[in-house]
Amino acid sequence: MCKQFIFWATEYLNYYSLIFWGIKLFLKKYGVKTGRKEWVENAIIIVVSAPVVWFCADNYRFIQYSNSVTYAMILFIGLFIKIYSRWNIKNIFSLIAIYIHSMRLIDLLVVAVILEVNKVSRYYEWDLINMGFDRSIFIIMLLICYYVIYRVLIKSYLIEYLHENMFYRWVICIYSFLGIMCFCRVYRFEYTEHLIEYWMFYLVCAFIVCGIFIVYFVRIKNEEENRMLNMRNDMLEANYQSLQKVHDENRMMYHDFKNHMLVVNELIQEEKNREALEYINTYIHRTLSINQRVQSGCKIIDIIVNCKIAEALEKSILFTYEIDYIGEIYITDIDMCALLANLLDNAIEACEKVDDKKRCLDLKIKRVNDMLFIQVQNSMVYGRKEKGRFFETSKKNKELHGLGMKSIDNVIKKNDGHKEYEIKKDKFLIYISIPIK
Repeated sequence: MCKQFIFWATEYLNYYSLIFWGIKLFLKKYGVKTGRKEWVENAIIIVVSAPVVWFCADNYRFIQYSNSVTYAMILFIGLFIKIYSRWNIKNIFSLIAIYIHSMRLIDLLVVAVILEVNKVSRYYEWDLINMGFDRSIFIIMLLICYYVIYRVLIKSYLIEYLHENMFYRWVICIYSFLGIMCFCRVYRFEYTEHLIEYWMFYLVCAFIVCGIFIVYFVRIKNEEENRMLNMRNDMLEANYQSLQKVHDENRMMYHDFKNHMLVVNELIQEEKNREALEYINTYIHRTLSINQRVQSGCKIIDIIVNCKIAEALEKSILFTYEIDYIGEIYITDIDMCALLANLLDNAIEACEKVDDKKRCLDLKIKRVNDMLFIQVQNSMVYGRKEKGRFFETSKKNKELHGLGMKSIDNVIKKNDGHKEYEIKKDKFLIYISIPIK
């Protein structure tokens, strides 16, 4: 009785763990917020997963390994994410299929290896298929494996890059599916002759596919780094040209200052006080417009914001800002450029899709002790279709735009920061807090 209880308890935990960590992984990777506390969210996942877990575990009574179980888990996790998601998530089912197939292939590989070990073992034969303590211990090891893989995938960008690249996503998805179809027969004690040879061939092919994908990954990362370096250099050049222009305009203003004062003096002597006041106000307004530059005490922030203010003005975007004195920060110029420049680029691009009179962008940057707070709010085209595609670009190089968005997340993760966003009727608000010491 105890033996059966432990066996079925571990079987149910096996499917609960596989489904639970899969849902948590994709909720976090897609930035889906359920609006509930984490323990409530976890409880909902466990309760809602119960019928699927029962179906999967109960299959063991009739078929020791059933592919229908795999399909049921993929469908359930995909529908769960779709229902909770505020965005029109694409490619979710193919990515979930890769996750489920990969986890189940680990199961099949270990079983296959142990079957071969049992052939030459003189002391003890492990039975990882039939009911017993051996099977329960094996399942507990799988539970640990699921959690470790979840932690690794949360910190990596593998899912994001597969999401961006349809070719590699489907190659891996189909290849993992073929592995399931081929090796699931170990649970029926087939492939006894050349099982390990087949596995070695399969794994070598898998390593080749992964190697090609890594080459692609490195190439895209290099392109992204070069893009950020070029962006930083372009902004430095633009900042220099802007400063030179302001300097020249100031020289002209000061050169003509005497003449301006003579005109004002003449107007006052003629008792044309109203005209004199208008003249003074015009002069003040012109002076302020020339010298309206951000001076936060942090050179890279000043360069980025000043450049983006100029860009916004060219595109008829009302750019308002409230920036405290920031001073020295322990974030590299490249990281700050990746974070702030991409944020403002996305905001400006969203504003361009709005009517000229409604284009507005508001930036707030504040420092509280050793924390930097950045808030960007911008106009956006309102509508369900546009709402679901806010993070997509209309530019030709969509691949690098996607990586630009990931570089924002990368900087936040690298510096232990936090990001939240909110969509109102026709506004998009993103809020970032990040330690700077």
